[in-house]
Amino acid sequence: MQTIEWEVVNRFGPFATQKDPANLFERYKLAPGENFEDWHKRLSAGGLPSPYRAALKAGQHENMHWDQRTKQHRAKILSYVRNENDASTTITAVARVASQSDCTWSFQGEMTTQPCELGFLFQVPLSGAKLQVTFDGKEIEEPINPNHVVIIGMGDSYASGEGNPDYPGDWKSGQTLPGNNELEWLVDYKNRLVSPAEAPDAKSNHWVDDTCHRSFYSHQSLTALKIASENPHAYVSFLHYACTGAEAFDGLLVPQYQAWGKGIYVPYSQVNFAIRELCQDGKPLGEAAPIYEAVSKKETGGINIRAFHRRGGPGNRPRSHSNLIPNPELDNFSRFTQSIREKNNGHFPQSGLLTCATGKIRTPDYVLLNEGGNSMGFADIVQYFVVPTQWKLGIVGNLLFPEVCPSPEYRVASKDNRQLDRYCKRLDKKINYHSGDLTNGQTGSLGMKDRYTLLFNILEHRLGLEPKQIVMAQYPDPLRDTASPSPVCEPLASTDFRVPGDAPKVFNPQGAWYGLKAAASKGLIRTLSDLPGRNFRRWQFNLTASEAGLALKQFDELREVLSNTARDRGISFVCETRDAFVGYGWWKGSRGNLPNTKPYWAVWDWNPYAYESETRAIRTGNDTVITQPGDKRITGAVHPNLTGHRLIAQLVYDKIWGSQ
Repeated sequence: MQTIEWEVVNRFGPFATQKDPANLFERYKLAPGENFEDWHKRLSAGGLPSPYRAALKAGQHENMHWDQRTKQHRAKILSYVRNENDASTTITAVARVASQSDCTWSFQGEMTTQPCELGFLFQVPLSGAKLQVTFDGKEIEEPINPNHVVIIGMGDSYASGEGNPDYPGDWKSGQTLPGNNELEWLVDYKNRLVSPAEAPDAKSNHWVDDTCHRSFYSHQSLTALKIASENPHAYVSFLHYACTGAEAFDGLLVPQYQAWGKGIYVPYSQVNFAIRELCQDGKPLGEAAPIYEAVSKKETGGINIRAFHRRGGPGNRPRSHSNLIPNPELDNFSRFTQSIREKNNGHFPQSGLLTCATGKIRTPDYVLLNEGGNSMGFADIVQYFVVPTQWKLGIVGNLLFPEVCPSPEYRVASKDNRQLDRYCKRLDKKINYHSGDLTNGQTGSLGMKDRYTLLFNILEHRLGLEPKQIVMAQYPDPLRDTASPSPVCEPLASTDFRVPGDAPKVFNPQGAWYGLKAAASKGLIRTLSDLPGRNFRRWQFNLTASEAGLALKQFDELREVLSNTARDRGISFVCETRDAFVGYGWWKGSRGNLPNTKPYWAVWDWNPYAYESETRAIRTGNDTVITQPGDKRITGAVHPNLTGHRLIAQLVYDKIWGSQ
């Protein structure tokens, strides 16, 4: 029996505000059955610029799905979620029948006659409608029911896409760089760029959201794109809230502090962003004043929130700890931010959880979630191991050292860096915890298991989720070059910690982490250069094999807690991503050195999203300073590049949706 063949023209919601969403989706979608590697290879021939690059470069902010000025998704994007059942909420679809004759299409009282070989374009409500066609003396009537899939993306820098700006640095061609070991050009970069550098309040944006470094290239975004690509009847509303630097109590459950030198906060926690935009209250977003309430006993489940107060992030110090209570008399965060709220009509930032006036929340079909790395101090661990280990660092060394140290058993030998050893011992006494404590808990304080449990409780209660609707990927590591004999849901085997790394105590200007020195000011570089015992130009910013092994041991403790807690809860947990980067170590791929060291290469030819068959899965220190020049030029280090994100996305999609 002959049927009407139809499909949604643009199936990826974030494209809806672009100039030609149908053409954009046609260009960036994955072909039926196409894997991410082939997609990457196919689009790499054209450079694979972000679909948002043109709008960002041209300053066409109105074409972006996220409004960076009001910190919310555009009304058009949200209309599909908040007004899902309204007949006026429509998407473009195309219908066809196999015939060489003319077809007369009838849809919602209007008739159109055209050759059947031409696709019939029509606006179908998300809630569905009937379509009728007459041809060759036959009449067919079928219901057209789009499958509206709402996906929320939450989490940290691994989830946001840190390291992968949609509008990356564009370097002037033909410029001459200084010779080996020169750093000033990386600090004094503005005159070397065609593109404007990233900076707070800049007129030009470089990301979907500059504050949170959200990117199209995030594995959460790519996963949503794959879901849209594989289902011709789907329309995927993807609402992305993940933010670089986010922790449970500084981003996901509490508004995140974003310094930028100004001490500002993201307006809402990621959970509250979702509640606010998923609420079907029939009003324009922001018309009604937000109403907050305290976290419930059902959500805390006996967990003492005060036991998380050890570490809450840069904006959540003792003066501003949150108990998830809006009452300033009972909550330090609410009290500390009261003066900031007064400048925002009393609306934000605020502790506690938002309510929906009608009680009608559009429950997401899926929440893609990454959390834990920042909460246990992963960036600090990397910082600990990358800083030099044999120089007289003095006061400057203290500026380079982390805010939390690894567990004592995972630290470098005191004889290799006495200053760092003394620093960590003093820090342990001052703050009374290290990364191992944050992961596993200690007397009177709770670890990551309880943080995850509280977060799951709140997500399920506030968004109406079943545990299986929360999708989490295990954190991969870029340190191993061989597969582990240990099952993917279990801790690594003892032999897995013998990993490649830089040679110890050897200065290598071609090293992959040398660019991290660009975090220093030009004046500091010059002041500390050529001083006996303190030559900054010759400091080894590296990661030796022994250091990498220690870092991996510390990180694997978090992965064990995450795997056990998520699977015990019934979360859709993808253990397989633990090994996603095996064979894609940070030492692999072309152009690992800075362009002004041998072998020299042209900085203006750098393509951060090019496909290579043998390459690395993360941004090195050199990669990040070239890719995202600006005030946050080193934050992309040790984060997945496009290769890394598509490796994660492939495993997540295959595990959760591949058999559907």
